[in-house]
Amino acid sequence: MKLTKQEQDIVRRKFCKYCIKVMEGEALYYLRQLDRQQQKEVCFSELTPEQRNQLSAYDDLLEINYFQVMNTDVPVRDEDISNALKKLPERKRMIILMAFFLDMTEQEIADYYHLVQSTVHYQKEKSLQMLKNILE
Repeated sequence: MKLTKQEQDIVRRKFCKYCIKVMEGEALYYLRQLDRQQQKEVCFSELTPEQRNQLSAYDDLLEINYFQVMNTDVPVRDEDISNALKKLPERKRMIILMAFFLDMTEQEIADYYHLVQSTVHYQKEKSLQMLKNILE
């Protein structure tokens, strides 16, 4: 069906008018939502101390163990893992901490200890096996 130029213009104008009405409706809906939200919201400073206490929660802070690796304190929050790491020999513990807590590659660890990468890989695997046995 072919429309004349005048009919196309009429359709275009009606569509534009429809789009404007839709946008106005959406804007009004948004403003109403903002009004509803503002009616329900309360400034934190306007709350009573009892109301503020209802909103707060206090966690018992777990003991965080720190391990010194390459002049960096590495926090270990899990008590079981921390105790298991303490049972490992020093070098194996350092390799695990470097690999998993400092995100160092095996090659970087090998360079630090002046070892070959395969030795670090072997020691890391053995350390993980030891940790698994300790944690079980």
